[in-house]
Amino acid sequence: MKKIINDYANYTVPFYGPADFVVKKAKGSYVWDTNNNKYIDFTAGIAVTNLGHSNSELTKILNQQSKNVWHLSNLYINEHAVQLSKKLCQKTFADKVFFCNSGAESIEAAVKTARKYTSKKFKKDKNEIISFSSSFHGRTMLGIALAKAKNLIDGFAPLPKGIKNHPYNKIEGLEKLFSDKTSAVILELVQWQSGITKADQKFISKIKQLARKHKALIIIDEVQSGIGRTGTFFAYEQFNLVPDILCFAKGIANGFPLGGILTSNKIASAMTVGSHGTTFGGGPIACAIGSSVVDTISKKSFLQKVTKKEKIFINELDSISKKLGCIQSISSAGLWVSVEFNQGINIDNLIALAHTKGLMILKANINTVRFSPSLIIEDDLIKKGLGIFESSILALLKK
Repeated sequence: MKKIINDYANYTVPFYGPADFVVKKAKGSYVWDTNNNKYIDFTAGIAVTNLGHSNSELTKILNQQSKNVWHLSNLYINEHAVQLSKKLCQKTFADKVFFCNSGAESIEAAVKTARKYTSKKFKKDKNEIISFSSSFHGRTMLGIALAKAKNLIDGFAPLPKGIKNHPYNKIEGLEKLFSDKTSAVILELVQWQSGITKADQKFISKIKQLARKHKALIIIDEVQSGIGRTGTFFAYEQFNLVPDILCFAKGIANGFPLGGILTSNKIASAMTVGSHGTTFGGGPIACAIGSSVVDTISKKSFLQKVTKKEKIFINELDSISKKLGCIQSISSAGLWVSVEFNQGINIDNLIALAHTKGLMILKANINTVRFSPSLIIEDDLIKKGLGIFESSILALLKK
C-alpha cells in the first residue's frame, strides 16, 4: 500500500488530499482497501453511486453493452441515448435533453444555451448571469466564476465576465442585479458547500418574479441533488418551481461518466447544429446504464424508502447530539446529511479517525461533515456507521 501511495504522490498533480489507504474493491455500501480493511461508505463517491458500488444489475448491462458498441460519436444515433432522453422527458418538465460527461460540462451547456436563446430572442447583449454565494458549479473557469469563492478563484484570473453574484437566500438587494441584460439566474436548490442548506421558498418566489419581469431564464443546478438524492427524482419538485434549464450528472449512471441538461422545445430551438457538442457525452454504455438507473430511482416506492432512511439518520444523530453535546446543527435533504459541530472537534482528525474505525465520511467545511450514502444503504448499516461516527467523536473529545 505504501508504494502505491508514494507513487501517487510522485506521479499525479496535487489537486487532491486523499485518504491514507488504497481502495481495492467495493460492493453495495462497503469498501475494502488493499490490506483488506473494511469500511462502511457514507460517501458513495460524493453522491454518485446511488444504487451502491458494483451494482449487479448495472454490471450486467455494462458487460452486455460493451460486447455490442462502446463508442460512436454523436455523428451517429445510438438507441440507448434516445431511450434515456425519452425517459427523462417523460418523468420531468423537459422536452429536450443534451448529454455530456460531467456536472461541470452540464453547467457550460446550460449557460451557453441560455445566452444563445436570450440573445437571439431579445437582444444581442442580453447575456448576464446571476449566481449565488456558497454555491458550487464545478471547477471550470465558468464554474468558479459563478461560485466566486476565494478558495476556488485564487490564482486563476482573469475570470469569464458577465456574471453577477449575490448572497444565497437573501432577498434584499437581489432586484438591483436584474436588468434587461440578464440572460439567466443559476442556483442550487440545495447547497452543500457549508453543510446542507435549502433555498428558502420566499427567496425562490422572488427569483421567479424577477425572472418573469426581466424575461430571464432560471437554471437549476441539480448535479448533486438530482436522481433521487433528496427524496424526489429531482429536487425542484419540492420547491414549487419549473426550471427553464436543469443540469444533472453524478447519480445518473451510478459512477459511469454521464451528465447533461434538460430544457424545453422553445429554448432548445435556439441551438443549432454545431453550436455546442461533445465527443463522449451520451455514449451507448453510459446511457444503457443510465436508463436502468432512471427506471429504478424514479419509482415512488423507491423514493419513499429514501425519505424513511433519512429519518433513521436524523433520529440517530439527534440521539448522538443529546449524548455528546458538541453538535451545533443537523441538516438534511433526503440522503444528504450534514452535521455541524460547535466545539472541540477537528474535522480532518475526525475523518481520519473514522477511517481507522471503518467509516468513510466527507468534509463540508472546517466545522461540518456531510454524508451522501448510497440510496439503497441498509437500515442496520446506517445505525452501525453512525455508531462508528459517535465513537470517533468521543475519542476526539477525550484527547
